[in-house]
Amino acid sequence: MKRLIGIASALALCMSQPAGAETYPSRHITVVVPYAPGGLGDLSIRRIEQGVTRELKQPIVVDYKPGGGGAVGANFAKTLPADGYSLFIANATIMAINPTLMGKVTYDPVKDFAPVTMLVSTSHVLVVPASSPVKSFADLLDLIKQGKHLTFASSGVGGGGHLLGEMLKQKTGGALTHVPYKGAAPAMQDVLGGRIDFYFESVALAAPHVASGGIRALAVTSRQRLKAYPDMPTMTELGYPDLQADSWFGLFAPKNVPPQIAETLNAAFGKALKEPAAVKAFDDLGLDVLPGSPRELADTLRTDLARYRELITQVGMKAEQ
Repeated sequence: MKRLIGIASALALCMSQPAGAETYPSRHITVVVPYAPGGLGDLSIRRIEQGVTRELKQPIVVDYKPGGGGAVGANFAKTLPADGYSLFIANATIMAINPTLMGKVTYDPVKDFAPVTMLVSTSHVLVVPASSPVKSFADLLDLIKQGKHLTFASSGVGGGGHLLGEMLKQKTGGALTHVPYKGAAPAMQDVLGGRIDFYFESVALAAPHVASGGIRALAVTSRQRLKAYPDMPTMTELGYPDLQADSWFGLFAPKNVPPQIAETLNAAFGKALKEPAAVKAFDDLGLDVLPGSPRELADTLRTDLARYRELITQVGMKAEQ
């Protein structure tokens, strides 16, 4: 009888433990990407998914939820179970810019999500179509000063490219019209086709098209010249030090994810990011690898929320632009 009671007690103890607590992860992990395939978030996950799979011994499945400048994906991700099997890759636009730009969003970047790890960061490069008569930033400024009506693309309202374009518009007083797209890939297609006058895009996504000659790069928004483009001036060198907006991507889970699961994920993604093959792949793309603790990602988010709030107010940027 005592033995039966002991067995019953042990079973009761096991049943009282969180489901899967000792075996996590026991099935595939889904990462929600809030943009169309081919964007920077997608590329970031694809470069490390094999490494993460090796660490966790479970496959990574990508679920694309584009739309609303990332809001569709964020609203979807925040409702998912906080069990570690559903994650959300988000950038500075979704988490730090949109909450101010949109006036009101239906997700709270701090309260609705649990930081897991920072992934990567990149600067932007100012590009024009190869068919453009603009050969330098000075040429672009000349057109602006002449009152030419120019268009600039962005991967979505509130993105780094949008913010930089609006900042250039404010600084020069130019007749510049914002044309938002549902992702970086369709925006780049119209730039390549000569249907857009200029575009601030991440170095990572612009690099292949610069190399192929499809677009012409004029300047970078980094604080210092980039190793990949040592001869290309920075916006600071060109007299526009305020035109800086790094694009970072971080990994989040729905709020209330168990801390031990967040730590397991942090370790797995962090190790995958540091693998030599991954580091080289990101370096070739012009991306800086930035693995860190959940606390570091939380601090970056809070800092950027305040910084972009000030910038957006200063520029007078509106969601419908």
